[in-house]
Amino acid sequence: MENDQTLKNAMNEWARVTEDPQMLVTYEVNQEFQVDETLTLKKAEKQGEKELLKE
Repeated sequence: MENDQTLKNAMNEWARVTEDPQMLVTYEVNQEFQVDETLTLKKAEKQGEKELLKE
């Protein structure tokens, strides 16, 4: 039941975001930033693992 409400809330929020072109651009930029940040953290993590293996 709670999942249904969560899904309904997400769909309502998506509908609200996609109605406003500026909001949609902001959302897309934010998503790109989050992906870049995740990739940067993963790269740093791998570099840290390599450094540990060298020691």
